[in-house]
Amino acid sequence: MYEYNLPVHMLTKSTLIERDIDILKNINEQNRAIVSFSFSSVNDKISSIFEPGVPPPSERLKTLAFFKSEGIPCGMFLLPVIPFITDKPELVEEAVRKASEDGLDFVIFGGMTLKEGKQKDYFFNVLKEHYPDLVKEYQKIYTGDEWGQASGEYYDSINLTFNRIAKKYKMPKRIPYALFKDTLSENDLVIVILEHIDYFLKLEGRRSPYGYAAYSISKLKEPLSSMKGELRKLKGIGRTTEGIILEILETGTSSYYEKLLRG
Repeated sequence: MYEYNLPVHMLTKSTLIERDIDILKNINEQNRAIVSFSFSSVNDKISSIFEPGVPPPSERLKTLAFFKSEGIPCGMFLLPVIPFITDKPELVEEAVRKASEDGLDFVIFGGMTLKEGKQKDYFFNVLKEHYPDLVKEYQKIYTGDEWGQASGEYYDSINLTFNRIAKKYKMPKRIPYALFKDTLSENDLVIVILEHIDYFLKLEGRRSPYGYAAYSISKLKEPLSSMKGELRKLKGIGRTTEGIILEILETGTSSYYEKLLRG
């Protein structure tokens, strides 16, 4: 990546990534490097049950703090949270609080999927051994969706919880644009910011037209700056979205996006 002047985002659970500090610092100075770790919680005891064979969360957090001390942007992927176990408000808050204390740049959150077959069978065996009383609760929210999705009501509930906690700690809920803006074309920058706005609104249980607008722009071959007067001819782009796009093209960001990013 360094040789070809490309940015890199490393997502891992292995603290052995510390061995790569020199090359990651070189990449970060030349273009951009981000290091992220995934967690289901920051509770070592629970992690030992559901994530056997990987470093405990406490060690992963130490590694993130190390990279931050070396000037590398870092994030936490708090996903998947485990229903009725690590999705509890107190455990979600503990994770976001520790991310904030370590100076992490963002926390990405998500619920768990449980596809029929080996994945579900293995998970249920672990669940029956350690949390047998929860089996019936799982059967209520996982009802055989093709992709293993839980019920929409469940995801809405945990997303609202995370959103409230992230706002409390002013923690960005997506990778902040400042960490990638110099690596994107103008169209791609607009697409990413619109998709982020779409995510932030849906996280609050609100409807959003911005995802469809981003999709429309992704189909364009010409740069948006060459069609500023024709933006509203594109599907999904009305007056408000047009204003956001023009602001991004002029300033490189959106005040609405910045407001939603940290709550």
